[in-house]
Amino acid sequence: MIAQNLAEIRTRIASAAARVGRNPDEVRVVAAAKSQGRQRIKEAIAAGIHIIGHNYLQEAEQESPAEMRDRVKLHMIGHLQRNKAGKAVDLFDMIETVDNVRLASALNNRASQPRKVIEVMIQVNLAAEPQKSGISSDQVEGLADAIRNSRFLRLKGLMTMPPFFDDPDRARPYFARLRGLRDKLMSRGLLAPDMKELSMGMTGDFEVAVEEGATLVRIGTALFGLRSP
Repeated sequence: MIAQNLAEIRTRIASAAARVGRNPDEVRVVAAAKSQGRQRIKEAIAAGIHIIGHNYLQEAEQESPAEMRDRVKLHMIGHLQRNKAGKAVDLFDMIETVDNVRLASALNNRASQPRKVIEVMIQVNLAAEPQKSGISSDQVEGLADAIRNSRFLRLKGLMTMPPFFDDPDRARPYFARLRGLRDKLMSRGLLAPDMKELSMGMTGDFEVAVEEGATLVRIGTALFGLRSP
């Protein structure tokens, strides 16, 4: 089932990319593996998934198949507490949810011990929703500058979670704003050409996100099916 679901997701990505003249190969699927368990993650990897996204450190430690770590990259896609920066550096290839200078500093300090360069993205809370993590759009430049001056962090782009809408097209303005913010940072020299990643779009709206420039789409339900209670 997971292999069939992934094939359908890729077909939908290709169609969305074609509508706006994009190359579908620019878009990668992050398997949002919250509460899926080790076996289903293995199935996803066997089906062709190359990036596993985890919301929780403990789940990532317990459920990511160690024997397959050379075949996949692990992304942190949930809120990360500063006191868990050490474990996050040890475990993840990318932290998509950096949203303040103190967290960036903690990650950089921890990464300096094994001298490991870790990729990070800035999470932006475009709708200013109090229940969601993320930095405000007017503070992104300062955080981007701090990350760029951190020896062991490599800034790769921006990430967002728009409000939930029944109509996915209502999320379009938020995706467009994130793309515009990225482009502004690039024009000001705060993002280099290889720092163009946009992580946006989930099961309900990833096609709109692709149309607006997403390079990473975080897919859970459409890939794994509904989670068990």
